[in-house]
Amino acid sequence: MKTVLVVLLILAAGAGAWFSGLSGVFGINGQYQDFKEMIAYRKVLDKEIRDWTGLRNDMIKNRGRAAEENLSLISNKASVTQQRDEQLSKSSELKEEEVKLNADLSKINQQVQELKAQLSEFGVSSVEEIQARMEATENATKKLQEEIDQIKGATEVAAKKRTEQATELANRQKEQAEYRAALAKNSGEYPVLSVDPQWGFVVIGAGQGSNIDQNTVLLVTRDGRSIGKLKVTSLEKNQTVADIVKDSVPAGMSIQPGDMVQLLRPVQSAR
Repeated sequence: MKTVLVVLLILAAGAGAWFSGLSGVFGINGQYQDFKEMIAYRKVLDKEIRDWTGLRNDMIKNRGRAAEENLSLISNKASVTQQRDEQLSKSSELKEEEVKLNADLSKINQQVQELKAQLSEFGVSSVEEIQARMEATENATKKLQEEIDQIKGATEVAAKKRTEQATELANRQKEQAEYRAALAKNSGEYPVLSVDPQWGFVVIGAGQGSNIDQNTVLLVTRDGRSIGKLKVTSLEKNQTVADIVKDSVPAGMSIQPGDMVQLLRPVQSAR
């Protein structure tokens, strides 16, 4: 596209010289009409450029939404994993407490039986003391039993919660796997072959048959550092021509031959 514009500008400049030198032989009217037709064709090309610019902006927005979805999935996975670990820890503590309380309850029941035996053995003279101790022991037993019942209830709730969280975690992991599978379809790096800073486009060493298509947004890197973005304008057999996205290159830097290009977003969303 840029090459066509350059050719048109050269033709326009040559047309002026043509009109000046040959107007007496061929007639200025015919040459002027040709020049008007070239200007009209130039306007058509400008409209195509504006249309491609609109498509490029739409793809940048889609890339932003995909990045936000990925961050949300990662955040949700971390939250579910943390909640699961907390529930597992709490469930283990509750089970330990339940075992301890059962041991205490068994000991108290044994004491109750011993007190009843003493009541039968010693007769009426020790009834008040033994009955007082029995009442205290029975009250303690009742309280411990209530605590055990509460712990059992909490354990059941924790187990149900853990099951629900495990299901949710499995769903999140499935979503992550599908998203990574989509990203895998877009793997690959390609070199920058040449750069035209005047017209703001580059030539990439990858053409038809690669993962690049007309709707692809590309990221330019150097030594692992992002230095700009590209929008494909022409996909040829052995190379690709792409525009440099405006304001994507940091101040003081420029895209150079030898820089590497990779896909910035998946061709298809995993969701």
